[in-house]
Amino acid sequence: MDFRRRVSWIVGQGLLFACGCGLVLAVEVHLYACAAVLLLMGVWIGASVIWSSPAATQPLTPLTPLAPSGQAMQWRLVSSVLDQIPAPLVLLEPDGRMKAANRAARRLFRVDDRILDPPASLREAAGLSAAEDRLTVAFEVSGETRTYAMSMIDLAAPEGVTRIAMLMDIQSEIRTAEATALRDLMQVLSHEIMNALTPVASLAATAVDLLKDGAAGSVAAAQGAVEILARRAEGLSRFVDAYRTLARLPSPSLEPASVTALLDEAAHLFRGRWAASGATLVLTRPDPDIVAAMDFDQMVHALINILSNAADAALSHAARPPVVELAARRRDGGVALVVADSGPGVPAGDRERIFQPFFTTKAEGTGVGLSFARQVALSHGGDLVLAPDAGSAGARFELSF
Repeated sequence: MDFRRRVSWIVGQGLLFACGCGLVLAVEVHLYACAAVLLLMGVWIGASVIWSSPAATQPLTPLTPLAPSGQAMQWRLVSSVLDQIPAPLVLLEPDGRMKAANRAARRLFRVDDRILDPPASLREAAGLSAAEDRLTVAFEVSGETRTYAMSMIDLAAPEGVTRIAMLMDIQSEIRTAEATALRDLMQVLSHEIMNALTPVASLAATAVDLLKDGAAGSVAAAQGAVEILARRAEGLSRFVDAYRTLARLPSPSLEPASVTALLDEAAHLFRGRWAASGATLVLTRPDPDIVAAMDFDQMVHALINILSNAADAALSHAARPPVVELAARRRDGGVALVVADSGPGVPAGDRERIFQPFFTTKAEGTGVGLSFARQVALSHGGDLVLAPDAGSAGARFELSF
């Protein structure tokens, strides 16, 4: 039995060292989920090694106080491994006190042990959330607000549950994402504005030349050029208004509302806009009704954008009668709104592009409807997706929230 304990102790030390190395590597390459798992494994292995340590079963002799015990050595090893982790580790003890568990945390909060005045956002996130939650938390560090991804585990002890929180600095990733999004937006804006302004500049120059000519035919031609200029200016104005719609989308005001009432409202607006064009709406209400938290006005607006897109597609396909279907169902604890049309479907190359702001295949379109609807869905904790291609059955969109 003593031999088994010694072997377990040696193997445990090796595994603990491997977990520490793997944890450091995982944090360095931003594999935060792996880092959290390795941290949990390391703590469990460390506790197991201490329990199986040969010194744990040996009675103390008068000479042992002069040498470090096996348990003390193992705690030193665990502490050394934790200190090498570049991500700050914070302990939330059963009595509510918060401590810095490693060197990175001590450096971050500028303390030796206990964090006397922890940021309110950190204390709230660590104390109120479940251990399995993955959160983001922001607080001020050296005069700068930084954002951290936080993973937590709970350890049971005789005095209560101690929570360990690992903080991974993701501020650089956020800034990179913001810069990428800004660059993409500027490319889209410059492309669309140049597409609108290039013919405007050309037509303006043509109109000036025709007016200088002074001939009767030239004046009439100049008048036609000016009319085109007016239409192009109106199109550019619509583009700017569409951009404002995306840029100023407010946070949703969530209130319990009837999904049936939502469908009826959207159906009423759809028929008022598209009935004269020949598009037919087939409405399927949920039975029984579903009550869900939503911003009713935003959701109606999003749904109308999807329905209008479907009506355009159905009317453009002469092979079948123009039909749009609207239905709702429960899904994964939430709601899925389904809009299908009898149109030609979405080409494979456009299946992702249709959700990009300002992308459109229609001469008079702004390319904002589906992008706006997806933003509304995301702000409600859901998404807007295009269902897999169903051959000649048209397109089917699913808005979940």
